[in-house]
Amino acid sequence: MDFLLSGKKGAVTSWRATEAFAADYRQALLDQAASDRSGGAEAAFARSLEMLGKSADTHVALAKELSNLLEQFADSPPAEHLKELTVHYYDVLYRHMGAFHSAPAFYQKSMEFMRMLSIAIMAHSTEQLGEPGRHLPEMALVAVGPAGRCEYSPFCQLQLLLVHEEATASQRQTINRLCHNLHAGFEAAGLAVDPVATPRNPEWRGSIAEWRQRCDDGLRNPTPDGLINILRLADQFPLNCGREIAQGLKEMTASALSENRPAQANLIERMESLSNGLGMMGRLKLERSGVSRGLFRLLDHGLLPLSAALSALALIKKSRAVSSPDRILALLERREMDVDVAEKMLRTWHTLHELRLRSEQAFSIVDHTEHTLLLNPAQLSVEERHSLKAALASVADIQRHVGIIFARMEG
Repeated sequence: MDFLLSGKKGAVTSWRATEAFAADYRQALLDQAASDRSGGAEAAFARSLEMLGKSADTHVALAKELSNLLEQFADSPPAEHLKELTVHYYDVLYRHMGAFHSAPAFYQKSMEFMRMLSIAIMAHSTEQLGEPGRHLPEMALVAVGPAGRCEYSPFCQLQLLLVHEEATASQRQTINRLCHNLHAGFEAAGLAVDPVATPRNPEWRGSIAEWRQRCDDGLRNPTPDGLINILRLADQFPLNCGREIAQGLKEMTASALSENRPAQANLIERMESLSNGLGMMGRLKLERSGVSRGLFRLLDHGLLPLSAALSALALIKKSRAVSSPDRILALLERREMDVDVAEKMLRTWHTLHELRLRSEQAFSIVDHTEHTLLLNPAQLSVEERHSLKAALASVADIQRHVGIIFARMEG
């Protein structure tokens, strides 16, 4: 199915994709009926209806199973059951992905689960503190990185920060213990947590005032690693309660980054330096040695440069949307982007993320190996290889487009 928007001049109230899909489906059904020599058109239509019915039943069954798993969080499941819940939930979610090939549906359901899981882990982590845990200031656990863009799967590292109200010295000691409990809690649930971007690291927790000072210092006296960490704050998604303080952090960091041209220039420069994975004559850049020989790094050559370009575009255009598709649509609605460019961005995002999620289906979520995002071109169909190359070519176009926009704003 194509991922097209309707209308030029910013009209987004109707979608060409629905009309195109309906027309293609109708034509395919008519072709099938015309070539059916056994049962004729009536039999072909009957089979089509049966297949649609089975698909609808599959969706209802899987959606119900996902909802039932989320409902188990209402009973405050014990910490030792969280890993079992996580494995079961994502097993069902990947089955849904396999049946319907919808990256947006996968990520929506994934973030719903991560919110429920985070609330449960926060509760267990606080309970472990005993009496001091009852006197903590208001706080929020916030995802950055892939989860901060609502693109989380259990095969990427979870990047987290903590923001809290002003705290006393004794409360800070308790917060330190809490953050260690949180990190351990996510790992015990079967998820890989980033060893640096974690509240266990003092640099990734603090009050709004501390985060503001951290941003000011990092932007005024930038270091390569420090600037990268500050720019990670361009993608944020709150994972538990404390929405007000999380929103305060987002507004503060977005304002600081959107007003700092050197930081934006650094982001654009790093975005433009990322390879789109196509070499001479449009061939895929495959690994040349080791156990990865002959494989294609989808993360390094596709997902990473695309997400960097879309995050940079949202930052320089001061968009507050969170997910990449929402950012594209928001900029289109504001007439900051041509429809054709928006269509290309959406199509590229869907293609690469569907490939990512389909590749992950073959692995256990507790493996956490880099091989999940290594594609074997020999195992792709001709159509899939063509779609991959077209998407990678679009990544390069998108990188150039974002670079040109920034250069014009500089002028």
